[in-house]
Amino acid sequence: MFKILLLCLFFMTSAADAQTAPAQSFTRQQQELIKKIESYFNGIRTIKSKFYQTSDNGAAAQGNFYVLKPNKMRLEYDPPHPVEVIADGYYLIFHDKKLEQVTYLDLDDNPAAMILKENFSFEKEGLTITDFSTEPGLISVSVTKENQPAAGNITLIFKDKPLALKQWRVTDAQQITTLVTLDNMETNAKLDETLFKFKDPKKNLRPGDMPRRR
Repeated sequence: MFKILLLCLFFMTSAADAQTAPAQSFTRQQQELIKKIESYFNGIRTIKSKFYQTSDNGAAAQGNFYVLKPNKMRLEYDPPHPVEVIADGYYLIFHDKKLEQVTYLDLDDNPAAMILKENFSFEKEGLTITDFSTEPGLISVSVTKENQPAAGNITLIFKDKPLALKQWRVTDAQQITTLVTLDNMETNAKLDETLFKFKDPKKNLRPGDMPRRR
């Protein structure tokens, strides 16, 4: 169950669901908020935060979340989950330390990579906004990749005053929804770059040395 929950962190609606989600037309006020969100992400160089992860199937976990732009991220799960997720600049790497299992995924195939980009814009990254909503104190934006709807859909939830990323939510192909909540988030603090390096326990090379997908 936990492995499924872990994969739900960044993945995925079913292809059918993603393909039927149309891009919306936005009011001028909504367009201004979208630009504000882009500026918010572009003002962040690093993130350090505690995270709490829950799923509607009852699974739960927590740990620490780190981001170093561009394209680097680390999720460290607290015991009893022997799992880490690392974006090393090239790949999104799932590592089960107990089982010594490693899975490499192309970072650019994932809508969640948006939060790791420099000079970010929804349009430039080929992201379609499929839903945009506001309620008192919160802004929610759902996006999918324009040319890769099967890669999944992610909803980002922000506090609005001041603007800050609060949560993200994904729904998998089995319609299980996972919510990740950030707590005590710090931005633009200095982080040790070794946090984002990964040595495969079964290989004598690092993912960055592997052939890159074109």
